[in-house]
Amino acid sequence: MYSYILYGMKITSDIEFSQLVGCVDDRSPDVIVESGDIPQWLADKEQAGIQYEFGDKISWLSNRTCYLYMEKGNRITYRLKEGGNPMYLRTYILGWGISMLALQRGIIAMHCSAVADEQGAVLISGRSGSGKSTLTAALLEEGYRLMADDMALVEETKERIMVSPAFPYQKLCRDAALEQGYRLEELQYISEEKDKFLVPYRGEFSTEPVPVKGFIMLGITGGDKVICEEAKGLQKFQIIINNQFLQGLLGKDKYKPEIGQKCLSFASKIPVYYLLRPEGADTTKEVRAKVFEILNIR
Repeated sequence: MYSYILYGMKITSDIEFSQLVGCVDDRSPDVIVESGDIPQWLADKEQAGIQYEFGDKISWLSNRTCYLYMEKGNRITYRLKEGGNPMYLRTYILGWGISMLALQRGIIAMHCSAVADEQGAVLISGRSGSGKSTLTAALLEEGYRLMADDMALVEETKERIMVSPAFPYQKLCRDAALEQGYRLEELQYISEEKDKFLVPYRGEFSTEPVPVKGFIMLGITGGDKVICEEAKGLQKFQIIINNQFLQGLLGKDKYKPEIGQKCLSFASKIPVYYLLRPEGADTTKEVRAKVFEILNIR
């Protein structure tokens, strides 16, 4: 079995994840990832057209690659389907599997990157093409350190919102990887759909949780100017709840009390900003300047 530290949890797995941080302590694992049998009723539900379900004790998901079966917040059982790609299996375990498991543990998975300095962490969300990778790279250049690239786990502890680190790798599109000086032939190609590579982070990486000091949502506007404003009231709540990693699968269930209350508390305790840039215009310098102003970077 392999042992790792991921999102503050010790994970033991019978499948290797080369991008994760290894764990050598002898404490019991928080999560076990293991290949195993999938209940027949799950396959029956798949035949009936149901692809996933959420529950406090049992959650599951099925796609063309694999079955994932999450139990009681501490176990992921997987089964690779015939013809399934093992690389995609690993991606689904670290994404859907961990986020569904975290929900059983009362932890919210946010679809965002996370960087941190001595004052705390900044979470950056945005759809593909919104400039998330560019902004993340700019903050890393200013001395921030990487915590997570695509998904971060957040929870409230003693009146603070804490974010736990993922692993020291980023998913960069071809242009961004070349711009940052990486040799593409030395990188792992991970997405034909989005033309992305798995890129090792070159800076210092810590596995310790950090308090969140701000949330920035990036987007595109039809206008001709960059818009940057602090969200207020219900708008803050909507930004947080709509940027959950699982929001597409949860649908209206994202408003259930056990999820909605956590997102509401999250939104009430940190500043939330939205930054929209004109489509097709090169506003990199202006976006960078506005974010640096928010974060008091001189």
